[in-house]
Amino acid sequence: MRKPTNKLKGALSRRAFVAAGAVAAGAGFVPKKVYAQKKVTVKYTLSWLPEGANIWSYAAKQFWTKAGIDVVIEKGTGSAAATQAIAQGKYEFGIPSAPNCIQQAVKGLPLLTLGCFNYDTTMGVATKPESAIKAPADLKGKKVGSTLTSGEYPFLPTFLKNVGLSMSDIQSVALDSKVREVALIDNQCDAITCFVASALPKIAAAGIKPRVFLYSKYGLPFYAHSLTTTPEYFAKEKALCEAMTMGLAEGVKFTLLNPAETIEILFKEVPELKLASTAKEQLEIGMSVWAANYVSKEAMDKGVGWADPAVYAKMNDLVFDNASSAGDKKPDPTLLYTNEFVGKLKLSDADWAKVKASSAKYALG
Repeated sequence: MRKPTNKLKGALSRRAFVAAGAVAAGAGFVPKKVYAQKKVTVKYTLSWLPEGANIWSYAAKQFWTKAGIDVVIEKGTGSAAATQAIAQGKYEFGIPSAPNCIQQAVKGLPLLTLGCFNYDTTMGVATKPESAIKAPADLKGKKVGSTLTSGEYPFLPTFLKNVGLSMSDIQSVALDSKVREVALIDNQCDAITCFVASALPKIAAAGIKPRVFLYSKYGLPFYAHSLTTTPEYFAKEKALCEAMTMGLAEGVKFTLLNPAETIEILFKEVPELKLASTAKEQLEIGMSVWAANYVSKEAMDKGVGWADPAVYAKMNDLVFDNASSAGDKKPDPTLLYTNEFVGKLKLSDADWAKVKASSAKYALG
């Protein structure tokens, strides 16, 4: 593994950071210049392209900058690639999905999650609103399209088992990812499996509000975007990891309460996105799905970014049982994440009510 790009190793002491970040509970993170003379630069990879589901990473830059951290955000090509790049030291931080982090840990890669910033991957099954499929059991005998390399597909058999079916009860149809949503829109399939948050903008653009059965509602809880680094980097740069986590938590809060302003921030950071005529609409849809998912017991009761140990243990079991190979080792779930830095930032009841009301249109499941 190459050495981290942080050239100011050790410049931020634990005492200096605590003094800079100590605030009253619920008041939020008020960042100060934790690097007195010059900024430290770190690289941060998205799991995918800039979109509504990860837009809060760009909102967080204002808080990271105030803390003296210059964060270079780069687009990703999937959570698997992101986790591998983080483990190899190409990035100090990234925001892949939790199941992919666990899957790579099963393969032996060193990864550590510092906070949960999306509480549902939205893996699931989508069908048209006028479909006769009104409950998962109605999938029996129906054509269900899937991209076999997509992250939700390995868990389809378990989802079906949990609703009283098996793979032999459906007509499984293999689809290229480029035509999956089109197959549903054009009635080539009765339903598709997908990451609903990613598929929804294209389906909605066709004037369809799909009926959705999320895996998470049927015994398959999967957290999504998780701030991730390596245990080695965490041990060397613990205070910087804390500052990154707290800044991202503030970015999440800002995005939840200021969605329109956050879109403008993204357009300034990635101006080419604004060229697409449907960009704003698709960002709003993706943000609304994410925001609706974020109104969760974890964040509301424990604070932004907090992860439930029971969910991590369940995810660990599910990933190992459904996506491991011969020779893989089941990791200790308590070594995959830490809640040390999260839970300090909370939204008020009125804030949560505002978020829930503004995102209700695209709440799933």
